[in-house]
Amino acid sequence: MSYSDRQTPPTPRLPWNSLVLLFLTYTTFGWLLYDWTNDRAVWLAVAFGTMILGGCVTFPSKSVGMGFGRFLKTDMRAFILIVIASILSVILLTWFKYSIDIVILCVAGLLVSLDLKTSGWSKAFSLILIIGWQLLGVSTGLTLHHFWSYPLPNLPAYFYSAYWLK
Repeated sequence: MSYSDRQTPPTPRLPWNSLVLLFLTYTTFGWLLYDWTNDRAVWLAVAFGTMILGGCVTFPSKSVGMGFGRFLKTDMRAFILIVIASILSVILLTWFKYSIDIVILCVAGLLVSLDLKTSGWSKAFSLILIIGWQLLGVSTGLTLHHFWSYPLPNLPAYFYSAYWLK
């Protein structure tokens, strides 16, 4: 058997449905982010938070284990954790709209992570792919909203919002 006769193992297929859903979710988030603020520092902080969120959805068991594993050794620590969790739940319920947005972003990332794991991709590839799609989606949403708000001057009339809002 020669080297060219050997069969190479097939590469796993990418879960395009969940990747498109992740991209559209983060594009919508980028569009809303442009509405909320035009501060570039906030946009960079959101990009950093998006990378952290991508790591948390790619390695969920390590993220939870590092947060709670060492902290639940004694009853006093468990009590403190319950009090902090109740305060955070009140804050999350108070800002329900923003909490739902964060949950939707997490769920979209977890779906892609689960699909990539089921397909047989490595965690490193999954991390790079998820973070890349998340950042691409946010930047696409920001860019689309910018061009919607400030279209180029030489575009046809149907590119302007006044054309559609007649």
